[in-house]
Amino acid sequence: MPSHDSTLEEIKDRIDIVDLISDYVQLKKAGQNWKGLCPFHAEKTPSFTVSPAKQIFHCFGCGSGGDIFTFLVRSENLSFPEALKILAKRAGVTLKTSQKEAAETGEKEPLFNMNKDAAWFFQQNLPKNSQAAGYLKGRGISDEVQKQFVLGYALNSWNALLNFLARKGYKPDMVKKAGLAVQGSKGVYDTFRDRIMFPIYDLKGDVIAFGGRAIDNTEPKYLNSPETPVFNKRRVLYGLNLAKDSVKDAGQVLLMEGYLDVITAHTFGFTNAVAPLGTACTQEHGKLIKRFAEEAIIVFDSDEAGNKAAKNAAGILLESGLHVKVLSIPGKDDPDSFLRKKGKEAFQALLARPLSIIEFFMLQKGDKRIIAREAIETISRTPDKILQGTYMKMLSEKLNVEERYVREEYQRIKKQHRAGHNSSVLPAQPKPKARPKNELYIIKLLLQRPERAGDVCNKIVSDDFKDPVARSVFNRIKEGTTELNQLISQCDGEEKNYLTGISLNEDIENPEFEDPEKALNDCITRIKENKRKMLLQELQGKIREAELKKDFALLKQLQIEQQQISRNS
Repeated sequence: MPSHDSTLEEIKDRIDIVDLISDYVQLKKAGQNWKGLCPFHAEKTPSFTVSPAKQIFHCFGCGSGGDIFTFLVRSENLSFPEALKILAKRAGVTLKTSQKEAAETGEKEPLFNMNKDAAWFFQQNLPKNSQAAGYLKGRGISDEVQKQFVLGYALNSWNALLNFLARKGYKPDMVKKAGLAVQGSKGVYDTFRDRIMFPIYDLKGDVIAFGGRAIDNTEPKYLNSPETPVFNKRRVLYGLNLAKDSVKDAGQVLLMEGYLDVITAHTFGFTNAVAPLGTACTQEHGKLIKRFAEEAIIVFDSDEAGNKAAKNAAGILLESGLHVKVLSIPGKDDPDSFLRKKGKEAFQALLARPLSIIEFFMLQKGDKRIIAREAIETISRTPDKILQGTYMKMLSEKLNVEERYVREEYQRIKKQHRAGHNSSVLPAQPKPKARPKNELYIIKLLLQRPERAGDVCNKIVSDDFKDPVARSVFNRIKEGTTELNQLISQCDGEEKNYLTGISLNEDIENPEFEDPEKALNDCITRIKENKRKMLLQELQGKIREAELKKDFALLKQLQIEQQQISRNS
């Protein structure tokens, strides 16, 4: 059986880190490496670097670094065993899981399987119910599209799904945990009954939840799964599993209100359409869209509720660094009904002339001063200063007032915004603290010339290192791990960040590196000299303290130590 380390290396060899990270970050070629905006903190200038040659990443803004496993753990908030399983599947590598690993991944796996089985059950029920099937046909949703989105029907029964899942071996408590059943006064019963079912998928293609639409006047009209260990509605966009490639290719997402809007849009060829689960757009949605596109076009209903939701979404998406526009649907149509009535070309014509944020706000009914302040508050949330300036100029023209008045109001709102704003956007991070250069150099040189590790370890010891992270990495090298990727696999967070920073930071170079042997000896000399100076400084402080206390025995001992250290220099 292959070792754990060899399995990790095999997975790394089969997965290109650039391909993996490109699913989350828009990367651009920069010499031998790739660069993009860091997904782990808010930044305006790309400082996130990915090396395909070394199969590592490092952000020089916040200091985060690591390999494909580190990246997936942080991006998806996974445990290491969960990330390992996902990447092994992607790489086509079969894992031999230990009991411990099986236990750690054990909670989510049955839920994924159960949701998949439930989706199949609902799908089989759909053709058997003429009312549900007829409703979808009436909305122009063909059998082919129904299969594409795995649409289904929940029987008008208290326990049809429960019984089906019981035959599959699932216990009622687990079904409740998945949100597919609820506890009533007379026992456990199905959550969804007599509803058209829309499975909700994550980006990996697993069914994580469901939405159910009533086919009569039952309230609520739409019912979504509750939050579960595999489902957080703030982090999921309906249809993105099917739309992500189109979104990436177009550089643009169409953000719609509901399941049927998205399905109809895809039916007519607008395959970059997605929807939040409900009209509430979240910071997590903005971050998710930003992984795939630079522009978001909001395509909500044009009624009062739709306009309010569009305003809220616009501010959140702007804050996520997206360029935001709004599509105005004429009359009382929603995207679904407009497409079915007017067709693809008419919708394409609307897409060719979307409204800017300012145009959208100034078309709203009401007191123009109040609307203008709402618009300023919204545009104040974008981190793009050039875009802010463009918006303020546009708003001043729409209001027919001098631009300086708009800017003054902007500054006032921005000040209030900073004082009371509690955003969930990733905070800007302070620059990583400076590390002792000689220690950086010596670790880098050891990584470049691992054959010298034994000799170097005879000349200096870990206590000679001032930086605790460098000391820890040096100890690992001393123990025999000298290859970069193996070190990263064995290291913890700070050590990973340290190693990837050293490896990818071109500024950590030294003219002396042209002669690595001399550079290595010089670094050793300087590290030992720095240690000697630090010891002398500490002794000097102890000597002064002994003099003040008139402790002459201790004073004599300290002075002897001082002379010995000075002679050894």
